[in-house]
Amino acid sequence: MKIKVSLLTVVFMIAAAITCAASASEGLISENTDYGGDWQVNGTTYVCKERIKWPDFGFYSLGNTSEKLRLYMELTVSDKKSEPDELGGDSGFLVGVTDVNGNGVIEEGSDEYYLIDVASSTDGGFIGIEKNVGKWGDWAAIDRSTGFRAGDKVGLWLIYDPENAHFEIYISDIAEDGSVMTEIEPFLEWTDKSDPLTGAGYGICSKITNSTFTNVTVAHAENATPPTERGYTPLDETASSLIIADFTDPAVVAKMMGTGNDCTLEYDEVEGCMKITVTGGDPFFYLPMNMSKYFNADRYTTVVISYKTEEDCEGEIFYTSTESRTDIQKNHIFYYMDATEDYAELEVNMLEDEYGNWYDQVRSIRIDPDRYGSEDTVFYFRSVSVKTEAEETAEETETETETVTETDVTETKTEAGQPTGEEQTDAEQTTAGEDEPGKKSSNTVLAVVMCSVATVLVIAAVVVAIILKKKKNS
Repeated sequence: MKIKVSLLTVVFMIAAAITCAASASEGLISENTDYGGDWQVNGTTYVCKERIKWPDFGFYSLGNTSEKLRLYMELTVSDKKSEPDELGGDSGFLVGVTDVNGNGVIEEGSDEYYLIDVASSTDGGFIGIEKNVGKWGDWAAIDRSTGFRAGDKVGLWLIYDPENAHFEIYISDIAEDGSVMTEIEPFLEWTDKSDPLTGAGYGICSKITNSTFTNVTVAHAENATPPTERGYTPLDETASSLIIADFTDPAVVAKMMGTGNDCTLEYDEVEGCMKITVTGGDPFFYLPMNMSKYFNADRYTTVVISYKTEEDCEGEIFYTSTESRTDIQKNHIFYYMDATEDYAELEVNMLEDEYGNWYDQVRSIRIDPDRYGSEDTVFYFRSVSVKTEAEETAEETETETETVTETDVTETKTEAGQPTGEEQTDAEQTTAGEDEPGKKSSNTVLAVVMCSVATVLVIAAVVVAIILKKKKNS
């Protein structure tokens, strides 16, 4: 009997050990494994050849870790409209991954993960973080201020600290010549303070047909550091004005072709600038602003558009900034554009934005040239720039000074050389050598007039001196 109990105890101990081992491995996924998407791997390049069933991601597992993690890769931003049923266009990383049902596919409706997503939609490019607990959990954090658009090549950095469930996301702009511009401050930060996920899996995800990811790198623990090199020179913000988009440059316009919504953008050889033709009810386009074009909205408060058009119309400007980055509908202002035969400059005071969000660093600007979308309306844009309030104030002050000086001189001359009607009546009624009660003698009047003339001459001399000094200084 004792032997039977001992054997039974051993059986239970073995079963318990197996259960513990299974519990220890729970949440782990297979490393370097295709979890749907027909992935092809060549060194640090990963290609997702197949779109799997919506709404799931094609996912390639890179491994498991409980340490601080840095992931980096370079990708081409996709547009949801180019995917089947206009669904998808997303790509990025999954971390904290658990294949809950163990079926070898990471499914939105049953598995757990954090999604770090890059995509482009009608409102432009964005990055976002979602917490998926067996279902879509909506965006935990989202940033629409990146400035990138569909077709842009970007570098995506993720610093993920599973111990604190903390995320930092950085973005690099990658030009056609291969030069890289990186914002060394996080574009997006978020900490999951509500029941963080415990999964250890991480890898690349895609809802893009034939998507390619290059220069994929992984770093752990003390090596999981954020980027430190900008790779570009910020704008010189000591200048009173900055050109944000020069549409007289054919190369600038060439990059924008095909990116307009309900409008075509092209370079007009005759006009030597960008031609915008309205084709639908909601025409708009984004200025080509990379990191080297970000500027301080607190300093530059006026947007200046150099344009020509045959139609009077109402337009609109949208924007994003570091302090107002998620809801572009609250970052806008209307403007009125007059028809003109020659090029003119339209100045829009952005401080009149009804939501008051024009401050801190502006990262993207969208222009709606015709709010009501009158088809076949044509605009020619030479440039879009921004200028300081100080410049406006200086110009206004100079104009006011000149106007006041001229007015003062005119009024003074009139007072000295042409007496008022009341003074003329007094002088006519007073004869030479006669004084009337309550009236000044002619000698007194003459003395007052002479004194006034002398005073005027002194004032005139001072004014002339000021004007001469001003001309000399200018």
